[in-house]
Order: sequence, then structure tokens, then C-alpha cells
Amino acid sequence: MTVIKRPHITEKSMDLMDFENKMQFVAEPSADKAEIAEEIEKAYDAEVADVNTATTMTGEKKATVEFEDEDVAMDIASRMGAF
Repeated sequence: MTVIKRPHITEKSMDLMDFENKMQFVAEPSADKAEIAEEIEKAYDAEVADVNTATTMTGEKKATVEFEDEDVAMDIASRMGAF
């Protein structure tokens, strides 16, 4: 992956996975929402519904990705070994 650096796993991101079918990733600062969505869809074979981005105080770009299908975030996290 070139746009996505790594998943962002925190207590809050785990709640987003459990209750809202969303995952958070740290992305390249120059990446836009369309590039992030495209790379997630290709890498994890899952339809992305929405992408929200924010730049942290340390200059990292954090992307919150919402998936179309139910429980996809939990499935991807378990495939990545987040649990």
C-alpha cells in the first residue's frame, strides 16, 4: 500500500469498529479521500461508504473509513490480527 501507512488501533477506534462499522488508518498527508477509499477497497475487497480525514497535531493524516456491508470492519481487523 502506498497511501495507507498502517491501521490506527485505539480504544476509540475499537468502539467505532464494534458499533459503527468503521476503521481508522494513518494515511500519507498528501492523500485525498478518493485515493484512500480506492486503496482500501483494493486491499481488503470491501465497499467503502464514506471516508473522513483529519490531520493530527503531529502532522499525521488519520482517515476514518465507513464500510457499506455490515461487520466488514470487524472482519478486516481480525484478518489483520488486530484482535
